[in-house]
Amino acid sequence: MSRRRRPLYVIPISIVAWFALAASALGGPAGAARPAASGGGAPTGTSRPAASGGGAPTGTSRPVPAAVPYMGWNTYYGVGGIFDEGTIISVARSLLHRGLARSGYRIVWLDFGWASGRRDRRGELVVDRHQWPHGLRWLTDWLHRRGLLAGIYTDAGNSGCHGQGVGSLGHYQQDADRFAAWGFDAVKVDFCGAGEAGLVPRPAYTRFAKALANNASHRKLLLNVCNFWVPGQINGTLPTYANSAYASYRWAPRIAQSWRTDTDIGFTRNIQFVNVLRNLDHDAAHPAAAGPGHWNDPDYLGPELGMTSSEAQAQFSLWAIVAAPLILGSDPRALAPETIRMLENRQVIAVDQDPLGIQGTAVQQEGSAEVWSKPLSGERAAVALLNRGTVALQITTSASKAGLRSAAHYTVHDLWAGTTETTTGEISALVPPESVVLYRVTPGRWHA
Repeated sequence: MSRRRRPLYVIPISIVAWFALAASALGGPAGAARPAASGGGAPTGTSRPAASGGGAPTGTSRPVPAAVPYMGWNTYYGVGGIFDEGTIISVARSLLHRGLARSGYRIVWLDFGWASGRRDRRGELVVDRHQWPHGLRWLTDWLHRRGLLAGIYTDAGNSGCHGQGVGSLGHYQQDADRFAAWGFDAVKVDFCGAGEAGLVPRPAYTRFAKALANNASHRKLLLNVCNFWVPGQINGTLPTYANSAYASYRWAPRIAQSWRTDTDIGFTRNIQFVNVLRNLDHDAAHPAAAGPGHWNDPDYLGPELGMTSSEAQAQFSLWAIVAAPLILGSDPRALAPETIRMLENRQVIAVDQDPLGIQGTAVQQEGSAEVWSKPLSGERAAVALLNRGTVALQITTSASKAGLRSAAHYTVHDLWAGTTETTTGEISALVPPESVVLYRVTPGRWHA
């Protein structure tokens, strides 16, 4: 698989002088398969598409949603398109009892499959009482009482992919009002059906964002723009680059808390590392678009859905480096204890949730060896040594290449091994195949 090389960005940490306020909660298939992208744009395999950040932007005391990347769980990859009230309650209990909610995974997000898309004579979405016997307001209240948040899905078109599932075209305000009245905290707006119908994403999402902001309940809801189409994916010609996932960074930061930067990372119960790297590369294209309240979204975390444990750990490390929303796609009820411990690594989560809100970038590349750096508060940096290859590599960089200020020595803490060393500037490790070594590097006193 060919891989486009990315431009290298080095952000000198010593010049970072601004701070975002700390996080507060949001204020924190089965089913239709998506069309595969042509060439290298779609996941390898068969056909197929975020939690709690909050705080305030610089210069104002008014809270905004997702001042740090939001966290949670979504039904799409691990459960698929067939689920009901019992499924969601069971998964929510797992998030609570296994410690994931306490670690920050708080949004419980219903994706494609929560409703058929049928409407009643008033135009309201029909809720199946067999699927949701207590109703959706009861569900969100149940989640809220336990400190969780609730997310829901729609498409910007008349339906989802291939005419199936929920779509809000012609009902943007009506559906925004209904989602808010039901007590949801986040809305994922897909573009599968909308793209197939030839809609243009920017005006469609702008209208939906306005409807969401003006909902009748005056409820603050997070908006995830899920235009996953890559150029030519629909019919060989459409969408154009300007209407694809690659260009959402140009307009989505002004209306949404996150936007997809590539096609789907996989399929239901199938996420491969080659597609993790592909999505990482496209997510890295425009790091300056991300920041407190608006984040590039490379898609969901997928441990135990086709990756090895080291590959899954590498994905988690890299998602933290690029300040991605941390939405778990796997079913937490089925995950091994060691995978749960990996997902709950507080120091890795802290890299993702750092209040500076700066997306990390690749600062060094040589063959399959890469070095990524993310500025952190306190003049520190997270440094990831990524081995994309199939043999172990010694990867070496320096504190200066990672953007750290000059110092007589640096403290290097391995966030996975839990070890700490001191260096005069060299940062190096033998990195296993398809793996990441992740460090937090802190400069000592100024170099004389």
